[in-house]
Amino acid sequence: MSELSNTTTDLAKQDTITASAGAAEETVAQNAEEENSPANLSAQQPGEEQDSLSFSNIQLAPDVSFASEDLDNFKTLAAELKLSEQQAQKLVDFESACAKRKAEEAAAQKHRQSIAWANETKALYGAGLEQEITYALRAANTFGGPELRALLEETGLGNHPVMIRTLSGIGRTISEDICPGGTPSAPQDKTFAEALYGKRN
Repeated sequence: MSELSNTTTDLAKQDTITASAGAAEETVAQNAEEENSPANLSAQQPGEEQDSLSFSNIQLAPDVSFASEDLDNFKTLAAELKLSEQQAQKLVDFESACAKRKAEEAAAQKHRQSIAWANETKALYGAGLEQEITYALRAANTFGGPELRALLEETGLGNHPVMIRTLSGIGRTISEDICPGGTPSAPQDKTFAEALYGKRN
């Protein structure tokens, strides 16, 4: 009898535990359903998700620009990855810094290359450099004018030995046509760049 009584008591306890567990599960399910209901979702931070996906407040650094198509593609990708606007801005800032650094490195490389060409030209012509520059300037002014000189300055090609040789050869022909056997006077007290571009650095 004692064992039967204990068994009955145990069964009663199990029924109580099972009922409690069932009630708890039902409560959890009901709470989850309420949290995920359209009404509850719309009440949570209205418009935040839509604003975060528009990325309308993304700012670019003043000295950095991206093609509008590239920026639109980035915004589309950021939306697909469900990035916040703050996260997207950090990526844009990072890419802007990289682009600026690359532009600065390219400008520095361009300057170094121009100086190297100038040194090659000086070594090629030595003491006769100024006279060759005079011939080159005559050809540039005759056939290209300010536009050609601006192009030579912008690209640094005005220091290239091949460019100087070509222009000076043309300028020499012009000088012989104007005054057979004549030699134009070389500019005085001017550096290579000053003689070529007509200004001081």
